Amino acid sequence: MNRSGHTFLSALAMFLLFPCMAVAAVSDNAPGAANLKWKYDAGFGITGAPVVYDGKVFVGDGEGTLHVVNAATGQLVWTYKGGATINGAPAIMNGVVYIGGRDGSLSALGAANGDIRWEYISRTVNTPGAIWASPVAADGKVFFCSSDGKVHALNARTGAQIWSFDTGKELRSSPHYSDGLLFVGDHGGMFHAIDANTGKKAWGGGAGGSIDTPATTDDGVVYFSSADGTLQAVRIKGVVPLWKTVIGESVTTSATISGGKVYLGTPTGYLVSLHVGDGSTAWTLPCRGGIHSRPLVADGRVYFGSDQGVFFAVNAMTSKAEWTFATGGEILSAPALDNGVIYFGSMDGSLYAIE
Repeated sequence: MNRSGHTFLSALAMFLLFPCMAVAAVSDNAPGAANLKWKYDAGFGITGAPVVYDGKVFVGDGEGTLHVVNAATGQLVWTYKGGATINGAPAIMNGVVYIGGRDGSLSALGAANGDIRWEYISRTVNTPGAIWASPVAADGKVFFCSSDGKVHALNARTGAQIWSFDTGKELRSSPHYSDGLLFVGDHGGMFHAIDANTGKKAWGGGAGGSIDTPATTDDGVVYFSSADGTLQAVRIKGVVPLWKTVIGESVTTSATISGGKVYLGTPTGYLVSLHVGDGSTAWTLPCRGGIHSRPLVADGRVYFGSDQGVFFAVNAMTSKAEWTFATGGEILSAPALDNGVIYFGSMDGSLYAIE
């Protein structure tokens, strides 16, 4: 086990032995509550991640409804009722919003008013598997992963299928697009780099457990984690492994790279900060409840939500919690930041805007 894994497990042991002490330390560091700008009642638990586009916030819920609200006021602009639960974030490109659901369908809607441009009804055409996570829109295409193991590329304008790639294993996360490559991890523990134009596999690798969180790229390096509790960094050019860090437990968020650090969450409620150069531990912060909300880093703070329904703003250098905000349900998805306002959803059925 490397130095990073040892540090993390030591901290984990302290948290398990003295959980109240650890949680109190987080609470004591928070100077006060955030300013609630507005709260929108979706009527059902928010399972998707918000996206801000053209003065509106787009977010999906567990009943399959896409809610679009005014970013400044929180007033409803329009809704679209899809077929099933919407997980992850909508993809938006050239005034069109793309959403996938657990029924396996993908819809393209006009971002201004929700008019249907096309629907890819995969349950009756090509992909009977659910779409568990966000689609990705890039280079005139929409990419998505299906739980039946296939990665699909559609024409963003028409919805026609361009190619599909069969990994042979269940897919539970989003594809990640970077410089003409699509990065996908599967539930069998294989990592795939796919040519986004042709759908052919460019290269691949593996891990000791399922890869169920999206990859991240930064400065020519791709980062991916697996259920065996490791995070790997690979330089894309030449496919050069840089480092592999043992976190000590499964990683439940995609990694966020900012300011020379890597930030990620774990199922027992640890926010972990690593040095981007070698994967060694910078700090760990224990929080009550697991973390499935991908961290967002801005203005020297790390923003994320917990399964206990608490949203945190943490100092990125010191790990001190600057403020917290409690909701009535789990916060399962990533927040969004726009014009100094943080947006996030909760399973209490509300979308929050905090400034």
